[in-house]
Amino acid sequence: MSKNYASFAAIGLAESGFSRFLIVAIWFGLLAGLVEGCLLIVFQRLNWQDWGRMLHVSAPIIWISSLADVLLFGAAACVILAVAKIFPNFPLVATTVFCLSFLTAYDWLTCIGRLQHWSCLLLAIGLASVFTRWAGRNEIRALRFWRRTVPALIGVLLVAFATIHLRSAWRERREIGRLPPAAAGAPNVLIVVVDTLRADHVSAYGYSRQTSPNLDRLAQEGVLFENAIAPAPWSLPSHVSLLTGRYQFEHGIGDVPAMSLLGRRASEMKGSETLAETLEQRGYRTGAFSANRTYFTANLGFYKGFSHFEDYYDSVADCFVRTLYGREFARVYLTRSDRSGPRRLIRGLGWESLLDKDDEGAAPGGTQGVRKRAPEVNREVLRWLDSNQHERPFFAFLNYFDVHHRYGGPVGFHGPWSGPQKQVPRLGNHSQANDSASLGMTEIKSDSEELVNEYDDGIKYADDALGQLLGALGTRGLLNNTLVIITSDHGESLGEHHIAYHGEALYREQVYVPLVFWFPGHVPERVRVPEVVSNASIPATVLSLLKLAPVTDFRRPALDGLWTGTAPNRNVSVLSEVAQIYPTAAEDLVSEKLVPTSMQGAMKSLTTSQWQLITHEKLGSQLYDYRSDPRELKDVFRAPDTHEVVGKLMLELNSTVAGSPNHKGH
Repeated sequence: MSKNYASFAAIGLAESGFSRFLIVAIWFGLLAGLVEGCLLIVFQRLNWQDWGRMLHVSAPIIWISSLADVLLFGAAACVILAVAKIFPNFPLVATTVFCLSFLTAYDWLTCIGRLQHWSCLLLAIGLASVFTRWAGRNEIRALRFWRRTVPALIGVLLVAFATIHLRSAWRERREIGRLPPAAAGAPNVLIVVVDTLRADHVSAYGYSRQTSPNLDRLAQEGVLFENAIAPAPWSLPSHVSLLTGRYQFEHGIGDVPAMSLLGRRASEMKGSETLAETLEQRGYRTGAFSANRTYFTANLGFYKGFSHFEDYYDSVADCFVRTLYGREFARVYLTRSDRSGPRRLIRGLGWESLLDKDDEGAAPGGTQGVRKRAPEVNREVLRWLDSNQHERPFFAFLNYFDVHHRYGGPVGFHGPWSGPQKQVPRLGNHSQANDSASLGMTEIKSDSEELVNEYDDGIKYADDALGQLLGALGTRGLLNNTLVIITSDHGESLGEHHIAYHGEALYREQVYVPLVFWFPGHVPERVRVPEVVSNASIPATVLSLLKLAPVTDFRRPALDGLWTGTAPNRNVSVLSEVAQIYPTAAEDLVSEKLVPTSMQGAMKSLTTSQWQLITHEKLGSQLYDYRSDPRELKDVFRAPDTHEVVGKLMLELNSTVAGSPNHKGH
């Protein structure tokens, strides 16, 4: 031990027992964690342009990071103490101060998100060396300061915890307390968005595999729309449309909005009224439960109208990977192969949830999050329903993320189709009305076949969770008076049109989604509606079924007239849009060189009962007759016999996006 640290040890750091030795580790851990949590929030906002490539946090990260760092720093101190017991001349105090200050400096520097890891490492070593020398010259004052201020840091941690959680609970109680009385016997509303679910892989739509028996049962007992189109091919703008009833050009959110130090610059949803707000005004208790922690979160303003919103921190694993050192652990160890020692050790310890990778944060060289599975979303919503002491009708909006890439169920889930000997169904003849719904993937490579197997397994896993949720609602006596709506925010390409996933084009596989309404006694059974509709019509349809006069113009009209026969015009068109965006997956970059994509410019499409017109602001237009060409392989935009069709559709598209509030296309 150096001379500078002699008095340090003499006053009791090394010889006064284990508990006193850990005081320094606790002090460093608390300070590092409190500052880390604040930095993660601040730089998440300042780095908003990288939103799709990062792991996200909200206010609870402040106390979560603090607890995680206390445990980590305490473990580091214990290791150092154990080494000192073995080697009597080991520089215990100097090593402890250096290691803890290094961990703190590296933590804060890495939170910035704008420095390379090696830069953070070298800077942290330099800062820790300087601090260690300073502490050696001021050892007595430093130790006394740490001892005296540990209680203050603990107090700050407790205040942060209480403020964050009590404020959330207080806000929910306050909003419920302000609600007007609900109508007697008012029905509940449950909307389940199965993220990334394309309709032609749902068995109710003619797919040869039985991927969705629970959704199929709802379709048999309710109304299924055979030709529902999503307003966008990716989650953020599509979820906005699902809640506001407006197309992207109307609500104005085509990408993550610009943020400042304090958060978003624009108002939530840019001022558009949401279905949740409307139902709140009618006395409904509202809650949102999201497994898509990138593009359907409270951070992005989706809490508007919801008194309760659950997205992050659903498990210990999820809490851990959102801390700085949790991210570093995931980046270094969880990206290795399944045969690697660390992953085998994690499985052996029973921590398999850490290995269930999500797409959140899946940037090259970055950290992937831990998947939030549909059963956890179910547990959240059921806890919320069980706490309803006000006996109000509820509106619950759920996002299941299990169909999204990475496909398949969690570790240990053995799906019906994944595996080396299991193949994708080939093209076959089916009896369903819509030919495009009967098509499986055909003539694709073996690696793509396995992806489709995993994709279908994910559908089955999500459908099982849907069945469990419906069963739990039935057990609680809530199901018979609940309007249930099942849909998706967009589809998935699965290699078609040279595209790996979604979000950069408007081909049918990316916007063709399921849409089912189930409400015994109010919605007829075994009805299939062939007309083209937008699932952005959900808000207006909910109000119509609940017999509530709209307090805002949701723009897209209600759909119940299509199954009652009272719709004024069934020959309508549906718009889909995508702004110029840059997907984060490396596989998607290949498509940019092969087909027009949103990476090169904004795109729009108009879907009718026969045609899909796709326009690109820089690269021209495409036209597909999906009745005769359901896979959209033959572009007939310049065919001699489609000139009249092209002219009519282009005129209609331009008229639609001109922004007329009176446009009422389904």
